[in-house]
Amino acid sequence: KNSTDLAMIALLLLQPAAQPTGTALTASNSENLVSGMVSNGDYRIYNVEKCDYNVTLFSVYPVFAAHQIEWNTMGKTMAWWSVLIGLPKTADISETEKVRFYASGAKHVAKVAKGLHLTGKRVLDFGCGLGRLSFAFANQLGATVTCVDQSVHHLRIAEQEWAKRKKAGAVEFVASSPDLLAPMAKTRFDFVHSVIALQHMVPALQVVYLEQLCDLLIPGGSGWLQIPHKTPGADTGCDMGASIRQGGMQMHSTPLHALKKLFRRRGCRADITDAGRSYIGDDAGRSAFVKLRKRKAGGEPGQSAEAQSATP
Repeated sequence: KNSTDLAMIALLLLQPAAQPTGTALTASNSENLVSGMVSNGDYRIYNVEKCDYNVTLFSVYPVFAAHQIEWNTMGKTMAWWSVLIGLPKTADISETEKVRFYASGAKHVAKVAKGLHLTGKRVLDFGCGLGRLSFAFANQLGATVTCVDQSVHHLRIAEQEWAKRKKAGAVEFVASSPDLLAPMAKTRFDFVHSVIALQHMVPALQVVYLEQLCDLLIPGGSGWLQIPHKTPGADTGCDMGASIRQGGMQMHSTPLHALKKLFRRRGCRADITDAGRSYIGDDAGRSAFVKLRKRKAGGEPGQSAEAQSATP
């Protein structure tokens, strides 16, 4: 069966319940941060302001599953092109092209990590693909990196490439679902990062992941994220069933005002910059760069994730 057939199977088997009602959670709520699925003994509610509805993780699994199939298919057949358009649409590329590919990641990390003192710290790279940026965080800064992606085939290749290119630090590879907190257990991070990943998710999934990325920071921790805040055309991405039926690589956004509010709910300050067409192409709308800082209350200012995890 082709990817469209598989996407329709996912839609039929995983029909979401009606959108739940209720209010979005605030950072002051007592909650279970081991899973993004629950809070206070009930389903956790995520407010998708752009779409004027709330979701639970259960209700976003169908759209996640459909697109996960497609990304895994690309991971088997054209992994390198899928993470950096311009590379060949083949299962493998030359060593020369790989060296150039990973070198481009080093330039990006040097820019976003400038002045952040991440040496030896814990870094989460969300939507890491083939590890282009995860490797740079480890090799350049000596960081302990968790490389997270929805495609096990991309991660398999990344793990093989890391074995050949490791110079410093450490990288672990984690397959993700909408419950980003669960596979992290009680691990928290000094820095969270994502680029060219969130833009391919519907707004509901963007909100789900963005809130949990804030949750995963230690008090005083920081982050750098890229996400579109405006996309052209009539398709808002709010109709998740339509997104499943359409399939393919899509571009979606969350407005600037909604970004600030969702991070504030979770206890993160977000400094957001309009980045024009960076990372999204000429006709895809406008991108935003988000610099995060987690509120320090409840933890020692400046204490690293490694130090916190060692605390009884």
